[in-house]
Amino acid sequence: MKNRLYNVLPWSYRSHVAVFLILLTAMSGMSSMLLSSLINREMLSREMQQSESELAVTLLQLDEKTGLTTEELLGILERSNLEAVFVSREELSAMEHAEGLMAMLEDNPMAFFGSTRGMPSMVVRTSSGYVLITAAMEYNVYSSIWTRVMSVSLFFMAFFLLASLYGSKRITSPVSDLTEATRRISEGDFTVRVPEHEHGEIGDLMRSFNKMTTALGRTSFAQKDFISSVSHEFKTPIASIKGYARLLSMPGLEESEREEYIRMISSESDRLSRLSDTMLRLTALDQQEYSAARDSFSLDEQVRQVIVRMQTAWQNKKIDWDLDLVEVHVVSDSALLEQVWTNLIQNAVKFSESGSTVHIRVWSEKNRAMFRIRDHGIGMSEESLEHIFDRFYQEDRSRSGQGVGLGLSLVKRILDMLGGEIEVKSHKGEGSVFQVSIPRDQINDTKSGGENS
Repeated sequence: MKNRLYNVLPWSYRSHVAVFLILLTAMSGMSSMLLSSLINREMLSREMQQSESELAVTLLQLDEKTGLTTEELLGILERSNLEAVFVSREELSAMEHAEGLMAMLEDNPMAFFGSTRGMPSMVVRTSSGYVLITAAMEYNVYSSIWTRVMSVSLFFMAFFLLASLYGSKRITSPVSDLTEATRRISEGDFTVRVPEHEHGEIGDLMRSFNKMTTALGRTSFAQKDFISSVSHEFKTPIASIKGYARLLSMPGLEESEREEYIRMISSESDRLSRLSDTMLRLTALDQQEYSAARDSFSLDEQVRQVIVRMQTAWQNKKIDWDLDLVEVHVVSDSALLEQVWTNLIQNAVKFSESGSTVHIRVWSEKNRAMFRIRDHGIGMSEESLEHIFDRFYQEDRSRSGQGVGLGLSLVKRILDMLGGEIEVKSHKGEGSVFQVSIPRDQINDTKSGGENS
């Protein structure tokens, strides 16, 4: 039945809260009316008893000081809510609890007894006889109680009704804000934020919502920036293939040059294939589905091959090389490490001034293979150094083609997987130094040896 009601009535959350509070107010009102009736009944009984006492005292004083008869005094002291009648001793003796009442009147000129229509009654002993003081017949005790109860109950019910409406709005306001914010997020606006001034569970929910929105915004930016970031990795081999293809179309080429260009195109094509495979493996790595390969190769020779493949880029900038490449053999994933050297060397060339020198050193220390590259380029700020390994992070200058995007995050991810480490030192206008340390055997990294220099 409840589910049917929810489906039939298109109530909002605020309406449900408001109805709940109103029903709670109604139940509280009914309870307060019952309690108020009991309290007012007791209060009215005391007020009636007080009025009867005052009338009795006045009657006794006048009876003592004047010569008026009791009937005459009762006419003078007539009250709208009280009825005072003369009763004989015989009538009094016939009343309920007469023996106790008569005993009290022997010691005291006035005494309360029983009740009439729920109100107390009093008997006064005067010089002329006995006077019975009760609530007047025309005085409706229950109507008086009901009037008091209703006036008080209506006031408080009106107050609580307004408080319920305000409270429902106050309680549901954060939910309404969250609903509106969720709608805007569904439309692709990830800049929306909700107020965080609430306390308790609602405040925690709103703060968590803002954190979620921030994370979604980063994810959205990452998705939008993914194509440009991936193109950062594919740009160099594609440019090389395009350049060598144009050279092949030139007339008068010698056979040796033609074979060299074909070999370079084949090499760059293989590199593109490896790069695509690397991207897929990194994706699998992020999903914990990738196991690193174990290839035995010469690290220094791999670095030389990477430099040769980038010949077009560094020759255009007239970059000189200072190479100190000691022969170091490693057992690791050659394809992934090639991606590391490619990114680091490519960045060094890109950010170096024309005609400057890039220094590369390869050596070994105990069971670790070491790689260091230093350029004399534009350098990086302290803020950039804190974020350069964050995926898709780019400093402002990178938007004009001078920054790093996906490359260094790939480097860091690869080295983490292979048990390597990377350190960076850089200053604005003074260039950068990247130093990489990897196990010479990624599985058995206790193996030592190799040259030191």
